[in-house]
Amino acid sequence: MPSRHRQETQAEVVDTGKPESIEALAKRLRARNQRLDALVNNAGVYRGPAREIWDVNVLGPLLLTRALEPFLARNARVVMVTSSLGQLSAQPEGLVKRLSNPQLSLAEIERLAKEAPDGYGASKAALTAMARLFAEELRPRGILVNAISPGWVRTDMGGRSAPRSVEQGAASVLWGVQLPPGGPTGGVFEDGKAIA
Repeated sequence: MPSRHRQETQAEVVDTGKPESIEALAKRLRARNQRLDALVNNAGVYRGPAREIWDVNVLGPLLLTRALEPFLARNARVVMVTSSLGQLSAQPEGLVKRLSNPQLSLAEIERLAKEAPDGYGASKAALTAMARLFAEELRPRGILVNAISPGWVRTDMGGRSAPRSVEQGAASVLWGVQLPPGGPTGGVFEDGKAIA
């Protein structure tokens, strides 16, 4: 892309498992009077205690998105990086019932995260439901929020036998960041295609 068309991109790293790290980022943005055009919640833990998995995969993105919500520019994009293992149909019946409840709220997602009812797949199902709730909440500002799966990617977590390259996984996520105004919101996608 010619340099005259490039926009300045600045990445910020935060430990979503530590509320003080989230607050430090919000403080830096406030001090710089900075607006965010995109927020990608890409933290993920696959193995370990359920409490840790839910803290990183659900509670962290919830607290981070809440803390950075005031800094999101009009028409910003928010991506919750999910997984096909988080498909609702593959979850325990009790979790399906809770996440499918029409009265589901972000407060209920937070309560669920503190209960940590199951492992990785369940946490990603909750993250996907959370994306839908944030999409409804932020729609009036033109902000698009989607859950996007990079697919099974060759990373430390995905392993060497995963079929997709890091570049392919990143392209799937970037699709959500680059959506045009009026694009889809509240959906679940991989490679720009809706998935269940």
